[in-house]
Amino acid sequence: MGIYALSWKNLRRNRLRNLSTVLRISLGVIILLILVSSGLGISSFIEKSGTSNGNILAGQKSNQTSGTDNQTNIVSSAVNYLNSFLGSTFTENQLINRLESFLVNVVYILDGIASIALLIGVLGIMNTMGFNLSERKREISLLKCMGFTKRQILISCTLEAGLLGLIGSIIGVIIGTLGIWIISTFFQPGLFTILLPFWLFIGTITVTTMLSLVLGLYPAWFTSQINVEEALLCEY
Repeated sequence: MGIYALSWKNLRRNRLRNLSTVLRISLGVIILLILVSSGLGISSFIEKSGTSNGNILAGQKSNQTSGTDNQTNIVSSAVNYLNSFLGSTFTENQLINRLESFLVNVVYILDGIASIALLIGVLGIMNTMGFNLSERKREISLLKCMGFTKRQILISCTLEAGLLGLIGSIIGVIIGTLGIWIISTFFQPGLFTILLPFWLFIGTITVTTMLSLVLGLYPAWFTSQINVEEALLCEY
């Protein structure tokens, strides 16, 4: 049996534990997609509003040829109301610039939370792989006796962690994409391609799988270093 077939065979063991890890990864991926797509939607709104120079109102005035006076009156009324309510003296441009800065900061915060959510979901791989491999010390010792090298065992165990990340990311991307598609279709059909560009699909799956491989290296390396004699003689 090759190291790749061995990785897939071991993945089907401890199904409940592995399933729990896959679900945590999927949840992290879903949260990542929702938050990142929300940030992309806000960024798209800012760009379409003509905020390249930090002025949403100017972009609106330059893009519209009718109803400008009515919109300006609405904006002025809103600014006057906020100033009277807050006791401030903001002008229209100052208030809009503040709003733009706030939206940009929201995008950064969403991206940060999304990264943390994904990392928390993937970190479970270290715990899962540690338990899985600790229960297979005798089996790995027998593999060494059959001629498997430390390098082969390391690759096999690391691939097992990578497969968990790959499966979890694919499931998360499918569920997250379906949910965002339903929501975007309800509001505006063309919004889906803005919220979920193609690079986000590939990037999410790639990053999740690579993180899983990296986090699975330590328990895999630790297991590949076990002493054959001690593992075969130990009692469970």
